[in-house]
Amino acid sequence: MDFINFQTPEWVCKEMVSLIPPNTRTILEPTPGAGNLVNAMGDYVVTAPDDFFAVTGRYDAVVMNPPFSPMAVGYQILYRCMGMTDTIIALMPWLTLINSERRTKDIKEWGLRSVTHLPRRAFQGARVQCCILFMKRGYEGRTEFLFI
Repeated sequence: MDFINFQTPEWVCKEMVSLIPPNTRTILEPTPGAGNLVNAMGDYVVTAPDDFFAVTGRYDAVVMNPPFSPMAVGYQILYRCMGMTDTIIALMPWLTLINSERRTKDIKEWGLRSVTHLPRRAFQGARVQCCILFMKRGYEGRTEFLFI
């Protein structure tokens, strides 16, 4: 079965990169696709594997746009990344937060600093509404909701 491949638009990449905390050096982009996010990260030391599930180690941050089809794989990648870093910046469907109480609880307890709403035009032809999750392990403050 063929799936449509939606690469991260340049303006969304810039927004995601702007969330990378100071003093970050090593970044994992677990599903680089055509490399739009990797290219946007400039001078950081970026690991962008062909096979994420073969990667081990810890990173200062994870910046990613995992596959949405099948979404179960995207969630599997998100959960695995939660054990590899203390900072995650993830482009995810809104459904990540609204269709599973357990997943919402897991993300909030891990540390959800902000959710950035992306307009539907972000991915032309896609039927999935997206957002950027900025997660920081141990963050217990209020989650900020941002709009572009």
